[in-house]
Amino acid sequence: GIQLMWPLPEHIDSKRVYNAIDIAKDVGGIHFVGQSEIGNKDAYPPVTPDATMALLEKYDVDVKDKKCLVVGCSPIVGSPIAYMLREKGGIVTVAHSQVNAESLEQLTEDADIVFACAGLPGLLKAKWVNGVLINIGATFVEEK
Repeated sequence: GIQLMWPLPEHIDSKRVYNAIDIAKDVGGIHFVGQSEIGNKDAYPPVTPDATMALLEKYDVDVKDKKCLVVGCSPIVGSPIAYMLREKGGIVTVAHSQVNAESLEQLTEDADIVFACAGLPGLLKAKWVNGVLINIGATFVEEK
């Protein structure tokens, strides 16, 4: 299989590279949502969203009928997590870094479960979270 690590350097056309990956070899899951939407249940799920769903199951976190906020919409993390949550019966809202702070605060306060996967430290404030917060991925910040 092929797993493309990203972000790619700016000089590389990421759309062209992603589209060159054979769906049958896509273990990174870039094609997962599109393939799942058309009924291909054999599409490889992206590893990070798949691991997130496995952790929810392991710790008995039921998303059915829960307000789930996914903050991040990348094709290999945010979008697949949103799709997987919908498949499990979650009531899913997707936000991203371009949502204004006031709206993001309201969405976060209203959510039962927040999935933070935008890759931007400080985008969400702890005081906004009233339910479960799941931080997905790693973001590095320089020490001050």
